[in-house]
Parts: sequence; C-alpha cells; structure tokens
Amino acid sequence: MNEEKPQAESSYWLMQPLIFALLLALGFSLGVFFNGSSNVQIIKSDKSRTVSSGSMHKLGEILNFVQTKYVDSVDVDHLADVAARAILEELDPNSYYISREETAAVNQRMQGNMEGIGVEFFVFRDSLHIIDVFPDGPADNADIRTGDVILSVNDSLVTGMDRSLENIMTLMRSEPERPVRLELFRPSEGEINEKIVTRGTVPINSIGASYLIDDNLLYVKINSFTSRTYREFMESIESKIDESEEFDLILDLRHNPGGYLQEAVKILSQMFGQSGLELVKTRGYSSQERVYRTTGQQFFQIGKVAVLIDGASASASEIIAGVLQDKDRAIVVGTPSYGKGSVQEHYRLRDDSAIRLTVSRYYIPSGRSIYKKEGDDYYSSDVTEEIFDVGKTFLTANGRKVFEGRAIEPDILIEQDSFLTKRSYAMFRNTINRLAFVYFRESLGSTEENTPMGSAIDIPVDWKEDFMELAEEEFGNRNIEEDLMNYSDRVKNLLMARIARYEHGQVGYYKQLNRDDPFVIMAKEALYSDYQYQAMLQK
Repeated sequence: MNEEKPQAESSYWLMQPLIFALLLALGFSLGVFFNGSSNVQIIKSDKSRTVSSGSMHKLGEILNFVQTKYVDSVDVDHLADVAARAILEELDPNSYYISREETAAVNQRMQGNMEGIGVEFFVFRDSLHIIDVFPDGPADNADIRTGDVILSVNDSLVTGMDRSLENIMTLMRSEPERPVRLELFRPSEGEINEKIVTRGTVPINSIGASYLIDDNLLYVKINSFTSRTYREFMESIESKIDESEEFDLILDLRHNPGGYLQEAVKILSQMFGQSGLELVKTRGYSSQERVYRTTGQQFFQIGKVAVLIDGASASASEIIAGVLQDKDRAIVVGTPSYGKGSVQEHYRLRDDSAIRLTVSRYYIPSGRSIYKKEGDDYYSSDVTEEIFDVGKTFLTANGRKVFEGRAIEPDILIEQDSFLTKRSYAMFRNTINRLAFVYFRESLGSTEENTPMGSAIDIPVDWKEDFMELAEEEFGNRNIEEDLMNYSDRVKNLLMARIARYEHGQVGYYKQLNRDDPFVIMAKEALYSDYQYQAMLQK
C-alpha cells in the first residue's frame, strides 16, 4: 500500500540501527487510535450511513464468478485481500487493510512489544555484529552484549559466509518459546561462548531517553504513543524528580508518528492543575463526538515547557504540541509538523484480518484542525462532506494567532537542515554508523575504561581520514571531501553520539547529540529566560 510518509527533518534517524530499524519502528501508520478512556464526554451523533445490499452483493458475485468461471485456477482469498486494500486506498492515505498474517505483529507494536530474541545487528566486514540488546528481552537475560559477534545460529555458520540478511533473519527466527542456539565471540574477553536464547516478547520502551540537563530541566524523548507511554513517561519523571520540586521540561516529539490518543491526553493532563479543561475533541460524519478533558490530578510540578517537533511529528504528537500551544502552556520549537489531523479505529474481521478506518478528525482548543493541505485535498468531499478553510485564523488563550490547514507551526522556527538533503547523506549516515562501531570495537580490547556518560567522547585526531577510507571500502566512494569539510562539526558530533550509544545506550546517545542540536539549544535559551519565555506566549 502506498502511504504518504513524513519527511525526515532532523538527525534523529542517524541513531536508528542500519538494518532492522524498520522492524522495530512503529511507523507513520500508527496515526491516532482509541483504546478507551474514563475522562471523555461522548456526544451522540444523529447521522448514519448505510450500504446498499446491492453494493455488498456485487463484491461477492464478482469473486464467485472468478472462482467458478475463470480460465485458470485462482487464489480467491488473495483476490479478496487485493480488493480490500483497493477499497481502503480509495478513501484516504491513513485507512488501510491488515492481512491476517500481519495482524498479530501490528497489535504487538501498538502494545509496545515485538517478538524475537531482542537484539539489533548488522553485517560488517563479513561478520554479524550485535549493535544493541534490548533491556529485559531474552538476549539481555542470556547475557548477550553489544559488540558480540554471532558466529553461528543453530550450527549454521553466519560469519564469513556472505549470507543475505533475509537468510540470516530466517535462521534467527524460531517458533515462540523454542530455543535458538548462538555461538558468539566476545572481543572484550577474546573468548567464544555458546548462548541458548528462547524467542519471546521483547518490551520496547516508547521513551527514547530521559535525563536531567541541569538540576531542574528535564529532557524527555518520546518515540511513539503505545499503550504504555503515559506510565513510562511518569516513571521517567519519578526516577529523576522529587514530587515536591518544580522543574522545567523539554519534550522531544520529533519523528514521533503518533499512536494512542488517550496516552497523549493523559500526558497533557499532567500539564494542567485544573479539572475539566477541554483538551481535544474528535468528530466525524458517522461517529459520536468525543471531548477529552483534564483530570486535575497533577502528580508533578511541571513549570515551563518546550515541545520539539519536526515534519515527521504526526497525530498524537501534534495533539500535544497543538494543545499546549493553543493553551499558551508551552513554546513549540522546530519545523512545521506533518499535519495529520485524523483518527483511525481498528476493526477486526471474521478471518482475523483487520482494517484501520479513518472515523473522525480531531480539533484542539482554539477550534482549529491540525490537518495540513498540500495540493489536492486527499479527502474527497463526497466521503467526508467537510471542507476546511485553509489559512483561517484562530486565537490561542492569550490571543495569539494560529491557523488552520497548516499543521502545527512552531513559535521558534529552526532552519531546515541542509545536511539531510544532500545526495551523499545516506552514505554519510551509514559510514558514521560503521566508523563509530569500529572505534567502539577497538575500545572493547582496550584496558582503558569507557568515557563517562555525558562527557565528550574521545575520537582519533585523524578521524576524517578514517572516515574517507571506510567510505571507499564500503561504498567505493572517496569523492566526499567537500561535504566532509562543510559538515565536519555535524559529522563529528554524530560520530561521537553513535559511539556513546554503543557504550551507554540511548541516554548516552542523546546526551552527546543534544550538545550541538539547534532545537535543544534554542529551547534551553527560551526556558532559561523567564522574560523571553513569557513574551513568546503573549499576544
């Protein structure tokens, strides 16, 4: 299915594993979904839509004729899947069909889990290297570590065998609760070990990182809104902030594709002490209007807030940024968001396949929709019977002007990153990841301890030459001197951040990356100045 994807506009993707990120990412198709809420007012709709029996029978008749009359044998179940996809693609980019085979994996991702042994790895110089181990997953429990080299899987050699990634993945898969036998080389010990790992459920934390920038400024990165995000968000605060202390917050929602609406609403409720404030409402032609309000149960004293967004911040991310902007409760920093103002519901079909259907749009406190119009509106008027007034002016709580049809526009606009639009960017990204791993592997055999988390990472003085040599080795390309010179500071920081991730995990990565991140730097400047912060929130 062709889905419109948010465009990458930040260096966040550089931290993604080279090979298996797509298996772990929730993806833009998350959108916004309902999962029940006790703090919602439901207003009954008096509209309804029926489907004629003729239309329903027509599809069945076509499939019946194909099955009984067509010249060759056909897979009618496959044709039914094709028809289902075609029908939903005709509606809008965010309504789609999920086959029976895909349903379990999609549901798990929405719950914040994945099936597997809980490692990320890539092939480098004919060897299969583990580059990350997920906490509390089967591999972590079996004492498998970042930097280990997988020599064989169930007696099948994988290192030095020039196997395809698909072949390696097939070897790594097993039936749930059945063991996988791995032969590993651990460079730090110079020994070969055998590990028995049982494939199972791997929890994926939706909080990418959480750490104190200083004594009362907390940075929290939310990757997506799963069914556990609110709890994980609260735990990330609780582990670092005393309930009696007021603190300021940088909430990083860049490259966050959305997820469960209720999780976003519960996080929003923590920003307000009052009960019953309207946060967001949803309504559609055939669905009941729902109004989500604050609970008044504020467990921490959150002071000034800065929300970071980019062109890949969508749905639930935009709700948080837009509501806080409309309420003049936070400043928004970054680039304009994606502009996906619709809600999907999940409907299971009799054969255990499912559909995700757009059922309503959401509206934030000023009354505007976050939907962004680009070119022809992809919602046909005969389906939605609703027309947006693109550019219509709305007012925030303090009287600031905001506009409909333009997604969420930041209060502090960050210039687009030209590095991300370079033709050589993909090659730079992959070379950075590989060179960082080379330096990390070298440190495993060293007697020196790793750099303490939060301290600047040490890299060789001649790292640029190493970079160009590796680019030629891996990609046959050394014609990058000009770009490397122009973006050397960016590349160096990204290289150090990647090394920090190998050594200290996601928190180490973001601590290093955010040192030179213009989004974070501008947010800090605004939060550190009461005058500047308050001035931005006034008319």
